[in-house]
Amino acid sequence: MRNTEEAPETRDGMEEGADAARNLPRAVRAAEILYWAAEDSGIDPNDLDDEDYMEFDHYNISRVEPGKLWIEIYEKGKRGTLGPILVPKSATSLLGEGWDISCALARVKGKWRIIEVANVYPL
Repeated sequence: MRNTEEAPETRDGMEEGADAARNLPRAVRAAEILYWAAEDSGIDPNDLDDEDYMEFDHYNISRVEPGKLWIEIYEKGKRGTLGPILVPKSATSLLGEGWDISCALARVKGKWRIIEVANVYPL
């Protein structure tokens, strides 16, 4: 006799696979949009003060609103949030809270912007 009920682990794995299949193309498209926006910014990190530049790193997206996102950062051993970071609305419509982003940031005229981006990882 064959057991037709799925184990909870199997269901969890199937749900994770379905989420990845749905979210990965969105993450790739968001990364492309952010890449071109960063390329078009014309911001040179060498022209910035240290406090106006966040080094290229992996960050967790903690909040998303149309045209804005916030990331988790660690400064001086403390966890905090940086944002809003101005990004194209077409990117934020694709991004999800809890996703990771590899990027560098610049603050220009008091507003944070992505100036370099590599990948977005849906989690």
